[in-house]
Amino acid sequence: MSITTTQSSPISPIVKEEVARPHLSLIEGGRGSEPRQLPLPLTWQVAPGVPAHPTAPVASVPVTDAMPDPATWAPQIARAIVEVAHGERPSAQLSKWVIKSQLSALAARGRSFARHPATRAQGSTSRLRRIRGVRCCHVGPGIVEASAVIVGAQRSSAIAFRLQAYRGRWVVTAVEMR
Repeated sequence: MSITTTQSSPISPIVKEEVARPHLSLIEGGRGSEPRQLPLPLTWQVAPGVPAHPTAPVASVPVTDAMPDPATWAPQIARAIVEVAHGERPSAQLSKWVIKSQLSALAARGRSFARHPATRAQGSTSRLRRIRGVRCCHVGPGIVEASAVIVGAQRSSAIAFRLQAYRGRWVVTAVEMR
């Protein structure tokens, strides 16, 4: 079998050029030497009159004795947050208990959820949800992190949020929903 080709224009052959690689050589240490990291020579100089070790700032510890128990309050706020996020509750109802940045994010999520075609097909009926598996963890003075599982008719979701003591009440400062 023979193949004949016709060329209308001359094609120059591709020339591969050798790339010069740097020559690396292995330098071995003395016998028994292992690679090790040397300590950095750090020296600190403090200005005159400044203590070498700063004193701890005095923080006011929020009083949480007169506040509601976060374990009983967390399921209620979790349900309300989910209702706002699903467009079933006006976000203004939570303005006292959720900071503005988180509330605006929840309201935007609720608006987009309400515009979804599947939500509009179901009408404006509120879906019943059960709150399950509420957990609260005290992470600091006046700070509680809580999580809950919300079981609906069609799906379940999880919510985690941070409660901080502020002027005698719990305020939600961070919300994460899945």
